[in-house]
Amino acid sequence: MILAGDVGGTKARLALYRIVHNQLVRESTATFAVREHGSLEEVAAAFVARQQARVAQVCIGVPGPVVQGRSRAVNLPWLLDEQSLKQALRLEGVKLVNDLFATAASIPLLAADDLITLHPGEAPGPEATYAVLAPGTGLGQGFYSSLAGVLPSEGGHADFAPTNEIEIELLRFLRTRLRRVSYERVLSGPGLVNIYEFLRETGRAAEPPELRERMQRDDPAAVIATAGQANEFPICAQALDLFAAILGAQAGNLVLHLLATGGVYLGGGVSMKIANKLRDGTVVKSYLNKGRLSDLVKKTPLHIIRDDHAALLGAASLARNL
Repeated sequence: MILAGDVGGTKARLALYRIVHNQLVRESTATFAVREHGSLEEVAAAFVARQQARVAQVCIGVPGPVVQGRSRAVNLPWLLDEQSLKQALRLEGVKLVNDLFATAASIPLLAADDLITLHPGEAPGPEATYAVLAPGTGLGQGFYSSLAGVLPSEGGHADFAPTNEIEIELLRFLRTRLRRVSYERVLSGPGLVNIYEFLRETGRAAEPPELRERMQRDDPAAVIATAGQANEFPICAQALDLFAAILGAQAGNLVLHLLATGGVYLGGGVSMKIANKLRDGTVVKSYLNKGRLSDLVKKTPLHIIRDDHAALLGAASLARNL
């Protein structure tokens, strides 16, 4: 059996995979709240024991760079260490990778039904590079090359580059609160809240009392996403408009960074939650706006990853080769 994991800032998901007719088949999955557990070792050992599984290989995707088998993620209270995990599970075949490294590894395994296509572009050739952009608790990026395999990235922490006047004002606003403004400060669940607060605090949109109460009671990012897609409150709709435009611009940037003309895949916890918004053309318009290289981006497909288990599948495929 293969143990695959996808650890984020708020939850950790573990799954057992079996190889059947040379295909990876997921047999069981469990989700753990990160703040309720002391370590990855505790969670992994408990899951394996509960499933009474005989695990041979393990690969866990984690939300940060992995250097010499260790990772200290900015959005996670755990110290992640391959050697410690090996000891807890009494296994040698254990690997930690960046979570977007795992998601990128799933790209060649995804079927058409696993995707929502926002822009069809052209079919990629046999030697193509693909990009993943995943807003969630943070912002992950990764690449997959049919020649070189998976390429890690921490590009979500690159400097936010506004493309128009309102985005310039957003940057100025965030710089009054933060020492440095990266794309993650805008393109994530907390980033959506930052955009909302920018619109409210600068007087560009009003916050009705009913909405204020809801924001205080429930998860603010989820409230903005739900109300914005329903056009329930103008401030939420405007926040989603701005978020989608910036997301599209950064997706187009990824095409240019590594000539990722095989396609850009939007993943993470946010993309599917705002899929209806992403379908309305805002993200595609911004994606294609690349000046003299717009034709290159126009040829490049843009998808949402519909399969919520893509990162687990990618981790399992990496574990298979340990």
